[in-house]
Amino acid sequence: MSGDTNVSARLTRCREDLRMSQILLAERAGINPTQLYRYESGKAELRMEAAEKIAAALGVSTTWLVDGTLPIAKETHFAPPKPAGGGLILHALELPPALACAVQRLSMQHGSTVEMMLLDLAHQGLDAMDKKALAGAASAGTSEK
Repeated sequence: MSGDTNVSARLTRCREDLRMSQILLAERAGINPTQLYRYESGKAELRMEAAEKIAAALGVSTTWLVDGTLPIAKETHFAPPKPAGGGLILHALELPPALACAVQRLSMQHGSTVEMMLLDLAHQGLDAMDKKALAGAASAGTSEK
């Protein structure tokens, strides 16, 4: 494997999507943080042994990390750090089959994990609700005049 920028971009994007620092990922993968920086910047060749450790720490398949091909998700998942400010981490969320299928399809299309796609969809839903509430408040304000 070379220091391919696509591999570097996938690695960086996945780590950032999980809101994980380089230091935390390096610790979970059992590699040197400086070496992780080199992999992410494309300055070092990502060897298979390191790719396997990093993929396991990210909860993705080695195949996806290295080649960008399916499957993206890996069977094993780690417990992410607890978010500050009263966030919520759901470890066991059961989705109805139709919704699970749709989320899996979207995650594959976007090159993301299922978990990150669910988070993106939740943010989109909240943004839509905020816009609707603002529009409702604006129309109520104009009708009162």
